[in-house]
Amino acid sequence: VRLPEAAAAPLRLGTPAVLPRVHDGACLVDLRCVPEADDAALTDAARAALEGLR
Repeated sequence: VRLPEAAAAPLRLGTPAVLPRVHDGACLVDLRCVPEADDAALTDAARAALEGLR
């Protein structure tokens, strides 16, 4: 998943914490590292991080 670079800090500080990597000005989350059972929590965390950027 590719998000704006500014989403990295809110993801790391959120609950649950999501540990993305920043590369070429983007925040990247490797979904191969996330169990399918955690998809909803990851989606909620990404939405919250993006809402905080507005």
